[in-house]
Amino acid sequence: MTTPTYARTYPPAAPSRLTELESKLGARLPEPYRAYLSTQDGGALEGYNNHGLEIVTGIGDVPRWSSLWYLLSVDGDVIPAGWIPVGTDAGGGLFLLVVTGEDSGSVWYQSSELEEDDEGVTTPVVRERLADSWDQFLASIEPLEETSG
Repeated sequence: MTTPTYARTYPPAAPSRLTELESKLGARLPEPYRAYLSTQDGGALEGYNNHGLEIVTGIGDVPRWSSLWYLLSVDGDVIPAGWIPVGTDAGGGLFLLVVTGEDSGSVWYQSSELEEDDEGVTTPVVRERLADSWDQFLASIEPLEETSG
């Protein structure tokens, strides 16, 4: 199992923040993600990787740009119910964790590019499943070689 390399990490999320998030969601967080937040509350990844993931969001005392709460407030209209933003890429794409339903625990990528249907409903152009669990997702992150131009 590989683990991502971080340029910056944050201390563990306080148990009260985990409880607050679970209360807001009406569901317990999938255990691998809960354990992650209990040991490290997100961070900024170092270099480039195969998923384009730059920031893993946190729920505690983290900068606004890396806050799950902030992303829920600004992107909540395009995040499916029962899903939470757990990361971002450079273009504003979201990495989402399903916390309720039959896909609970799975991690998805959702592009920032949106399209509107005839009824005015906005949906992401791309939404794809990346992993069946948080641990599987973290293990799938591989660094890419930087190329000089």
